[in-house]
Amino acid sequence: MTDYEINRSIRQIKDFAQNWNHLYATEQFEEMKLLATENVGIANSAESEYPTGLIYGRQAYYDGIYGAYTGSSGKEKNLLVMDYENWEYIPLSEHSFYTIGKFSLQQSPDGVNCWLLKRHDSYSPWLIERVINT
Repeated sequence: MTDYEINRSIRQIKDFAQNWNHLYATEQFEEMKLLATENVGIANSAESEYPTGLIYGRQAYYDGIYGAYTGSSGKEKNLLVMDYENWEYIPLSEHSFYTIGKFSLQQSPDGVNCWLLKRHDSYSPWLIERVINT
């Protein structure tokens, strides 16, 4: 990849993350499911039945983001914000990027979020394929 292609992809991914923040803040969780691949894998060893420690699927992804929003009481409205401007963006290929960086969640200490993002081609949208939160 050229520097131009890398920088263009990073701008696109930042736009993607900005949209993610907007959808979360406006409680559009069903729409957020479409930002992930159908077989998205989320790191969650406590709930996983797989040796990888991942749970899979858009519904599991939805459950995770909605659960963070509603909190332990089920009635909270915790704002989760990805600090995408300060993330590291690591190109793996023309259509695959790894991101690493901080997020904040109300009522919790800041954490680190990692996304593996993929797309089919240069005209396809970026989608989350793997998620790791710490």
